[in-house]
Amino acid sequence: MQMSRRIRLGVAAAALIAVSFAASVTAARRAADDRPGRVTRGLDYLHSRQGDKGGFATPANTAWAVLGAVASGERMGSSAWTRKGKNPFDFLQATNHESAATSAAVDNAPVYYARMILAYVAVGRRERVFVAGTPQVDLLAKLYAYQDMTDGSPTRGSFSPSSSTRGFDAVHTTSWAVLAMYNFNATDGERYRLARTWLATQQRAGGGFPAEPGKSPDCLDTALAIQALTARADGLTWDPAAARQFLRDHQNADGGFPRSAGGRTNAEATAAAIQAILALGERPDDRSWAAAPTYAATNTPIAALTALQLKNGAYKLTVHERSRPLAVTSWALTALRRKSFAAYPRNIGTAEKPFVSRPQFRTVSPKNGARFTSHVVLIRSTYTDRYPKGTGIAPAACRLYVDGVNRSKPATIGKYGLHLLLKNVPNGSHTYKIELRDQAGNVKAVERKFTVAAPTVPRPGPAPTPRPTYRPGPVLPTSRPPRTSTPRPYYTATPSSPTPYPSYAPSPYLSPLPSAGPIVTGSPVPSPSVSASPAGAGGGGGSAAGFVGGTLLAMLPIGVVVSYLLLHHREALLGGASRGEVLPGGGSAWERFKRTLARSKDLARPSSRE
Repeated sequence: MQMSRRIRLGVAAAALIAVSFAASVTAARRAADDRPGRVTRGLDYLHSRQGDKGGFATPANTAWAVLGAVASGERMGSSAWTRKGKNPFDFLQATNHESAATSAAVDNAPVYYARMILAYVAVGRRERVFVAGTPQVDLLAKLYAYQDMTDGSPTRGSFSPSSSTRGFDAVHTTSWAVLAMYNFNATDGERYRLARTWLATQQRAGGGFPAEPGKSPDCLDTALAIQALTARADGLTWDPAAARQFLRDHQNADGGFPRSAGGRTNAEATAAAIQAILALGERPDDRSWAAAPTYAATNTPIAALTALQLKNGAYKLTVHERSRPLAVTSWALTALRRKSFAAYPRNIGTAEKPFVSRPQFRTVSPKNGARFTSHVVLIRSTYTDRYPKGTGIAPAACRLYVDGVNRSKPATIGKYGLHLLLKNVPNGSHTYKIELRDQAGNVKAVERKFTVAAPTVPRPGPAPTPRPTYRPGPVLPTSRPPRTSTPRPYYTATPSSPTPYPSYAPSPYLSPLPSAGPIVTGSPVPSPSVSASPAGAGGGGGSAAGFVGGTLLAMLPIGVVVSYLLLHHREALLGGASRGEVLPGGGSAWERFKRTLARSKDLARPSSRE
């Protein structure tokens, strides 16, 4: 019973330890991968400036890029920092360092050699310092050539780019030389001791250090001297507290530091000051380093340096100056990752998972080799640049090509996806290419092919006009018998009368008369005359004539009706007479018709003829 209880307790304890260990590993991994966005965006910028030969345009810039990237947890031999099989170390080894140090692009040869030594240490190739570049040179020996080792010289132990004027830029140059020797572990010789001793004597009454003897102290050189003198404690006579106070006294209201007293916040001076604060054992984001009068976290050196970062990840030298962006960015990254040259790159720290600097595609369609049976094709893609860790996609800089033709303008391109609808795509094989660019300038491209094989439909021609088809059918009898044409009355003129009267022929539907009978003739009935207007009456006659004419014209329809009725009546009488009917009133129909006709003549005769 007691043994079983002990077993259960042991198992529970083991499980608790395992869970705790797994949690600690996960937390450590998260902490290791959790770089601030201001750092990863800076790495984004550095990566975009790397060339196909593995370097960053110049040897001096490459040394700075190595220092900034390695301080941020990158390892320059990884595939993330390899271009076409070349990495930054390969680039440095292919460089003629002696020619580069004395070129017009470098204004301080011993500082060039000092930073190059730091870079070789940072990439983990310390042993190549003695055989660096092509042709091979000893970088440390080249640096020593600029040190004044003359007995009794006031600048004995110092480094200067000028052999004739030993004091020129001596404090600045000696600080870099001391830091290089310390990180390369060349601290046992007399040169290192003499250099630090001379540097310590350059501290001024206010606690600051000038760039060279005879000049006023400044924040940048004071911060470099603090790092060089605190790297190794060996009883030198100088005042670290006074140097710290000098920096504090010249801190700007935004928390940053100018290069010279009273100037704008300078990224290099602020980065060096952050490193000096770290070398003194303090925290640069602590309240004690917040600028007056608010003493808030928004005006610390870290905040001031972060405020100088551009959209593409680079850091400006000042708010109005953007010179030397790669060197400035690398120095800022080193400081923001809490790396002081008093200990770095001698101790480079733990490597982190390589930063994925290029944009990444999530989906792309059509797939490679896709086949369409329609002339309409939709190209679309989704992607990411891990913003705010990365600088983010720059839609205006992205490109979409179809069969080698830039179709970016009609496409819809956003920060997270794009699409383009193609219409009337001809049959055959086609290629499209998408190029993504982030704000830093990193490019990620994909190219795929698709085929259109839509069925060919004949083009419609003009439709023929349909013609009716007639089919003969049976002839049906008409419902009524055909009518013969009725002869129309005609006029017969007699010699005795100039005016003919109508002569009526017998209708085919009537029986023939017993005798043709005489032709009925008569004299024309004159129309009533209208007296002419007297001469000189003017328009009166015309008005009367117009009135009479209008009246007659109005009565025409009535006359037509009356004539029709009379004619119809006469035809009826003639029809009865032809059949021998006796009409009421006595006599045969024919005789009575003649009497009626005579009476009608008498009525029509004018009274003047009686």
